Amino acid sequence: MNNTMERAQDLSLAEADLAKLKEHGQIRHVAKGDALWSEGDRPETLWHVQTGKVNMVITSADGKDSIVHYCTKAQTICLAAAISGKPMPCSAVAATDLVLTAVPRRRFLDLFKALPSFARGIMEQMAGQVCESHRRSALTATSVRDRLADLLGRLHRDFAGRSLPFTRQELANMTGTTVESAIRTLSEWEKEGVIETHRGTITVRQPSALESVAA
Repeated sequence: MNNTMERAQDLSLAEADLAKLKEHGQIRHVAKGDALWSEGDRPETLWHVQTGKVNMVITSADGKDSIVHYCTKAQTICLAAAISGKPMPCSAVAATDLVLTAVPRRRFLDLFKALPSFARGIMEQMAGQVCESHRRSALTATSVRDRLADLLGRLHRDFAGRSLPFTRQELANMTGTTVESAIRTLSEWEKEGVIETHRGTITVRQPSALESVAA
């Protein structure tokens, strides 16, 4: 298993509840680049990531894609839509090859009502996503440098200091800037020894330097 997909803050469900979820689901393999659903689709399935990374993408009127969220190992995808039944607010695209548990929405709702600990775990994950959404909205008025520093610092904590499985294009999309601007800032930090880049990954070497920028 790819260790870069493991999170420091493990958002996995309790083992007993996860076993219940898997009883009602099927294992699905999704290739990198394939979509799980498109913006506007009705939620018929709850997806739980076993391995890999999924990007939630919104496409603007001019055709530009923006990554608004991502999910990795032990996370469930777009919980709010699965609970509410409202159309998906974004598309979900496999950023890597994926192994997932696919659970019919009606079965998921039955478990949500019947298992208090399961429901609590789901609500805790949703609360974190809502808070993160509000924080990112507040950052839109800051500079590209500030937004990148904040994002890399958060990802560094999420992945417990391991290499981050994100491309420069993905980081640009997640911070609402052009890839050229992102590359320019990342190159400066690499020269300063703050980060180290490899093909498809970035490693933070000086998290305190990023914190001072984002402060």
